[in-house]
Amino acid sequence: MKRTLLLLLAFCISSVMFADNFVMIKVKDQQNLQELFNRQDIKIHYYNDNFILATTESMDGNMILLDENSFETNENYYIVYCKEDAQSEYIDREKNNAVVLYGDANILIVKSWNSNLQPAKNDGMVLITDKTAKLPVATRDFPTITEEDEKIRGFMDEVAVDNLIATVQHLQDYQSRYYNSENAYNAADWIQGQFDELLILETEQFPVDYLGNDCAPNIIAIQYGTKNPDQYVVCGSHLDSYSLSGVCPGADDNATGVASVLETARILSQYSFERSIIYCAFGAEEIGLVGSSQYAEYCADVMGYDIVGYFNNDMNGYLNPGDEIHIDLIYPNSVEPLGEYYMNLANVYFPEMQVRHVNFQDGDSDHTSFNENGYMGIYPFEDYQNYSPYIHSANDLIGPSVNSFEMSQRYTQMNVACVATLAVLDTESVSENEMNAVTMFPNPAQNTLELTTEFAGNNEVQIINSLGQIVKEFSFESATTVDIEDLNAGVYLVKISGENAIIKKLVVKD
Repeated sequence: MKRTLLLLLAFCISSVMFADNFVMIKVKDQQNLQELFNRQDIKIHYYNDNFILATTESMDGNMILLDENSFETNENYYIVYCKEDAQSEYIDREKNNAVVLYGDANILIVKSWNSNLQPAKNDGMVLITDKTAKLPVATRDFPTITEEDEKIRGFMDEVAVDNLIATVQHLQDYQSRYYNSENAYNAADWIQGQFDELLILETEQFPVDYLGNDCAPNIIAIQYGTKNPDQYVVCGSHLDSYSLSGVCPGADDNATGVASVLETARILSQYSFERSIIYCAFGAEEIGLVGSSQYAEYCADVMGYDIVGYFNNDMNGYLNPGDEIHIDLIYPNSVEPLGEYYMNLANVYFPEMQVRHVNFQDGDSDHTSFNENGYMGIYPFEDYQNYSPYIHSANDLIGPSVNSFEMSQRYTQMNVACVATLAVLDTESVSENEMNAVTMFPNPAQNTLELTTEFAGNNEVQIINSLGQIVKEFSFESATTVDIEDLNAGVYLVKISGENAIIKKLVVKD
């Protein structure tokens, strides 16, 4: 019996000794950040230009211990953006939902044991999970332009203020789009309906789970590229809203961002691009960037998507009285190449407009989810020192909070220009008559697919899955029957290269 007790005691002691500590390490510079990511003794869960949050079995003098026995069952960590003068009130308000592990002038780091934790009034929070963060890597050089492209300028000129107003008004009229409310689901359905009207887009509802609770889904719409469909340019926004009072019309935060994404899709879906474009409306942003985090992780770890860049759209309708329209660009130094690309385009198309890279420490948005999963993402924002004071309140309305649709139009035009330039307009796209010269039947298909073409000669065919992998390759002259029984259910691209190159979407069903 004594031996058993000693063994049990030894086991308990070793469990404590080898349990991972949850720590903060301050970041000195970009080189130091890279060195931290290269270390084998720590697992990084979150990073920015100022600090990392990590777990480790061993401590050193550069670490601030936040918690022992990290990520225990039913315990979660959050960064809560909250100014120092409001922290006491916030801590008292949330004392039944969380304990504070760390605080400074701008943030609290807390541990919570339920899903009831709420953000501070005008700020936000980030849910920290046990996944491993990845440092963004530039997979290619971003283009540098010196003069306007008349086609890109034409796309920008198509941005209609009336469309932006209509979308913001519609979403505002829900009164609340809290992440798991009926109105949030209704708003998600409506956004998908707007994408569905653009017939060339493939749309889906991507389910979102918040600590076991269902949420309004992410809405994802994909416009496949003609030459490099396995390379993606992504723009997104969040569809939910928040207010402690429960009334949260969310006009500026973030109906304006959704309006920008929908208007970008309306314009660019009329044209063909070499790369694929993904348009997103994320759920559950206000409670921790939950929807975008789960989608970005899916893109990186499940699908292995090659995402060239992500452009965030969140709050672009409030202009501080007396200010000129300008853009404050938020991104960590690790994604500087994409930030410089944005500023280059702004300098060419709007040389009179100031665009500045700012170190924003009062909140966060969905670009961070992509950065944490190894993708380059940036966030064009209102004046970071004078953004709408009405967000997260019943007064986040057209008028007080969205007071400049001219500014919202400008931000949308920049989103259009950045996405279109990076996706690369396909000036060699085939005509509608040429598209109709190739037919696929049935579509959706199950066991076999009939292909016919009016083009003479040999036609090379590739069937490509969502990972960009060629799963079938063959040739035919005028007609053929293809056995597709071995293909899993899903969406594929059929690329036919003969007299002309044509790409069509194929849906394979169970």
